[in-house]
Amino acid sequence: MSDVSDEHKSAPHGDELRPEWGILIPSLVVVLLISIPAVWIPKETEDFFKAIYNPLAFNFGTLYLWITVSLIAMCFYYALSRWGNIKFGRRDEKPEFSLISWTAMIFCSAVGGAIMFWAITEPLWDILTPPQYAKSMSVEAYDWALAYLLMHWGPNAWCTYLITALPIAYMLYIRKEPFLRVSMATEPIIGKGQANGVFGRCLDVFFILGLMFCAAVTMCISLPTVAYALQSVTGTEPNLVTQGIILAVSGLLAGYTVYKGLDEGIKWLSNFNICLALFLALYCFVCGPTVQLFNIFTNGFGKWLGNYPSMVFWTDPWMGGTFPRDWTIFYALFWAGFGPFMGLFIARISRGRTVREIIIWGTVGTVAGACCIHGIFGSYSLYVQRNGILDVISILKEQGGAAAMVAVLGTLPFKDGVLLAYALLSTIFLATTVNAGSYICASTATHRLPPDVEPNKWHRTFWCLALCLLALGLICMGGLGVAKMFGNFAGALMILPILLITACWVRILREEGGHALKYCSRPQPEDEIRGRNVPPFFLELDAAKSEKI
Repeated sequence: MSDVSDEHKSAPHGDELRPEWGILIPSLVVVLLISIPAVWIPKETEDFFKAIYNPLAFNFGTLYLWITVSLIAMCFYYALSRWGNIKFGRRDEKPEFSLISWTAMIFCSAVGGAIMFWAITEPLWDILTPPQYAKSMSVEAYDWALAYLLMHWGPNAWCTYLITALPIAYMLYIRKEPFLRVSMATEPIIGKGQANGVFGRCLDVFFILGLMFCAAVTMCISLPTVAYALQSVTGTEPNLVTQGIILAVSGLLAGYTVYKGLDEGIKWLSNFNICLALFLALYCFVCGPTVQLFNIFTNGFGKWLGNYPSMVFWTDPWMGGTFPRDWTIFYALFWAGFGPFMGLFIARISRGRTVREIIIWGTVGTVAGACCIHGIFGSYSLYVQRNGILDVISILKEQGGAAAMVAVLGTLPFKDGVLLAYALLSTIFLATTVNAGSYICASTATHRLPPDVEPNKWHRTFWCLALCLLALGLICMGGLGVAKMFGNFAGALMILPILLITACWVRILREEGGHALKYCSRPQPEDEIRGRNVPPFFLELDAAKSEKI
């Protein structure tokens, strides 16, 4: 529960909460330039973006794998070193949200409705076109399938979010900067003038576009699966109209919760969604072949842990296969596309937490959630195919991933109830991604935003509408390939801001880290900070403290 009242958060704050038009207008123009052609001339729009994206994926894909592993190493270095003691806020300040709510908001905002889709369909693709030179449909392919699924949604997914959250939280809660922007976090390197100038505005616009692409991609993946689930129960056609109605329902739910704010809207919906997801996973585990599912998961988990380096760095250089580019590199880019957004969101909800808490609990909580959902549903998907319960591979090849996913869920007892529960779960997952994305877009495009104040309600709701419009454009283009292309395109846009933000964190610690430990963690021995150059920011704090005394 926040220690700041909703009335204070949502109350007008002078002229500070007006939109920053230099960020809002360029972002909106680009969204319209993409969304409108995507609806009216989808094929030409798709070809245009393929021409931009393909060279990036072919020429720089492997580099993104190195960046991902480097960010994981940096996360755990900062968590386990003395820098892990730095608290984002006063020394005695309590976390703004409980650990469960904090983890739930992070998890639900990041994964969207796509998590259930990939949990069931990715292992099927992996046994059809397996990695590591395994033969299609072989026992070895089954062994690798779940291991790769767990790896793709393991620390690889969350390191980008957590490392970018650190400098943003530092600027917000220690330096007390009245902004929630990517450009604010880069100020230690590019300077205040550039951060508030043209370069900073371009950086924030790029961030908003990357965020909107990734959020729209998760919606584009999830909406067809919900439509197929409803078809199986009610007989409605899973066409564009049905998907548009589902999009409208998700948009309305997201709009209402983002309008209500962090405490009464986003946190409540995330908590409810986690409970529903765990219930559905537990139902599958108990009503399915429990012992076999546990054995399949244990085998895949062990294979992932024992082969992680060779899995993440496998590029298939001798056979020229597309698995690394289609999956491992795709995920690396997709997570990068969400990176700055999740960094801002995690920073916003992490007041009162330390560096160590953010990284350790953020990783443990989110990876545990992913392992639970993917371990159960991924294992069940493989079990259904391997034991001849249903030829899901044929459905996958002939009708696509959405139909295959619904077919797998349909093999569980009381399938209509399961499919309706999935439709509700996926719709809410979509809403949690959209409401968090809308909240951060509004925060970025607000003129000044002190840490204890939320953006205007109409502003938050406006960005929800813009996100739904972009998602509608991607639906009109259609297809999993289009969604994956846009996800990678967003990641390619965001990788440079991520590296710049990470470099800023390194510089912050080098120039201000010792003093941050003194003021924002448990007391340090005097000899550890004696002789350091004290940055002007902390000199001002010392002067203010002396004046009060």
